[in-house]
Amino acid sequence: MRKPLVAIAALIVSFALGFLLSPYSGGEDAGDPGEHRLTELPSAALMTWFPPLDEYDTGGEPLDDQRFDELMAALDRAMTSSETLADLDRETKVHLWSFARRLAVPRTTEEQMARVSAYLAELGERHPEHAEEIALNADPIDRWGPASIDPPTLSRVLVNYTYHDWFDAGGEAFEDVQVDGMLSSLAAALEIPEIASDFANESAIHFTLFASRLQNGIVGDEQHARVVALFDELKARHPEAADEIDGALRRVESFTPGRVAPNIVGRDTEGVEFELEDYRGNIVVLIFSGEWCGPCIGEYPYHHFLLEQHEDAPLVLLGVNSDRDVETIREAKASGKAPSYRTWWDGHAEISTSGPIATEWGVTGWPAIYVLDEEGVVRYAKGMRGGGLIAAVEGLLRERRMREYSGPAAMTAPVPATSARQAAPDPGAQRDR
Repeated sequence: MRKPLVAIAALIVSFALGFLLSPYSGGEDAGDPGEHRLTELPSAALMTWFPPLDEYDTGGEPLDDQRFDELMAALDRAMTSSETLADLDRETKVHLWSFARRLAVPRTTEEQMARVSAYLAELGERHPEHAEEIALNADPIDRWGPASIDPPTLSRVLVNYTYHDWFDAGGEAFEDVQVDGMLSSLAAALEIPEIASDFANESAIHFTLFASRLQNGIVGDEQHARVVALFDELKARHPEAADEIDGALRRVESFTPGRVAPNIVGRDTEGVEFELEDYRGNIVVLIFSGEWCGPCIGEYPYHHFLLEQHEDAPLVLLGVNSDRDVETIREAKASGKAPSYRTWWDGHAEISTSGPIATEWGVTGWPAIYVLDEEGVVRYAKGMRGGGLIAAVEGLLRERRMREYSGPAAMTAPVPATSARQAAPDPGAQRDR
């Protein structure tokens, strides 16, 4: 079984760039992507224009004139090439970001930076119709350099070239062509020379985007096997980034619709340890939020509604709180402002939003809300706010009632006599009535 998966991964990587760079002809057989087409990458991304990035890691020492002159010569070759001049606005951004990445690491002299400014000013005079675009995309040079502690990544520029609306399955099962398109886009992006040469740093954005795309639909088992095959191939190619690749795959395997969510073990707002597995057999709404987050608080009325409307249903709401001080969420619950559902306090990391639970689940946007069915399978992972959340929960409850109506044999998960929310309430929390 292993050999077919590796072969599939090799084919995906081999043809990825061709898939990404060629217009996609949609149709019924292709999941009906309609007018959406894969976007061509700029020529600036497909060739190696600048010296290797590690040549500019001077260990805090000034950048010598020889390497600076080589870098300036490379910039001039890039900006005067026929590929660049064919679409100067499109190509300029990638070239200047690649250039900025190299200046962001070493210390540069005032004279060197003056030469950069003079060159870009002259370039704008040479191409007055593109002067505004050149000046705009020169911003990273000033913003991140010199000797920046957070150099710019090229992936920030290129993500818009690899995202396409027709990857969104709207919460339904993905078509094979959609999964293959996402895999091809990921593989192509990670094979861009500038990105492949700094894989560990550059890959993070693309893995995050890929995992986010997969949350727009349900991934089947065969589709998931193709995902795993590509990740195995990437790990073989980039063993230095094995941990990052494993982390990205874990998000895909555990936090996307159609996969079983991993267990959570932690302490609630009263210091009592509990687990997500304690609530298996119920539909679970898992809410990552914090009192610091305005949009999170804006969702409270909908959570109150669910608790009141489905008080006796096999439905549980659980929170993961990211406030730095646990007293903040305790007081919000005691006042009735925050809903009374049981909550893990996860704000005890150095950065409160980077607690162990939020980190494990890859949460970067707040609120993040997941809806799990009674078997612990993630059913919804995006757009679960307001009326959309209520509709999703009521749909799952309706599915459950239909199975119960069909008889015990149709049930796929055990149902406790009372709801788990009632069986294990948040100690000290007030009920919503």
